Amino acid sequence: MLCNRPSDSSVLFAESDSNRLIPTSQVMEMHRTAVVIALLLVLCCTKVQADSWAAATAQARASENGQFVVRVVPGVSKGDVVGFAGEPKGRYASAEWHKFNGKAYQKMATAVLLNPIAPVDIEVTNDGMLITFDNWHNRGIGSVVVLYKPDGTIFKKYTLQDLYSKSDLARINTSVSSINWRCSGFSTSLEPRNQLWIDDSLGGRFEFDLKSGRFDYQRGGGTCR
Repeated sequence: MLCNRPSDSSVLFAESDSNRLIPTSQVMEMHRTAVVIALLLVLCCTKVQADSWAAATAQARASENGQFVVRVVPGVSKGDVVGFAGEPKGRYASAEWHKFNGKAYQKMATAVLLNPIAPVDIEVTNDGMLITFDNWHNRGIGSVVVLYKPDGTIFKKYTLQDLYSKSDLARINTSVSSINWRCSGFSTSLEPRNQLWIDDSLGGRFEFDLKSGRFDYQRGGGTCR
């Protein structure tokens, strides 16, 4: 599905009733995409009580340069979510990549994600990489960070066991359904030179090199206290 792009490069997107991606702003700077989309869309996977989660809804994110828009559609495989044994299993979450071709945005790829229902948060880089964080109702369980190439294939994926030592992992607060490893609020940030930062609940910061998939952990380097 194509949609016209205004001359201004600062374009944000929401989903219309006809399932088309439509521009919602022509004046906001692209670095404010995350904040504006949070206001325009019903946030997927917002935790509303200790272990009560809002229903997952479709979400979309634009790259900072406006070249890519990725839309994530929730799955329905509740039986694959930890804590919901015996519930029906089915389709997993999926993603659609749309790229600006000089005149309009055109769908270029689709992929099934690793999330039975939905990721909690997403980021999109300037070269079209989709990054997903955590799983609906299972924060910190399974693949907590996944890097998808613009063609939909998985580049890298990480569990908490990949990121933490056993001693650090034991320090993270847990609930009935989740391991609360990320700092609450806006814990992720795309930085220059293909860097992804994730601030964790222990006060540290993960710095990922998105070209290689390697990461460093800066103990005490985050903003969460």
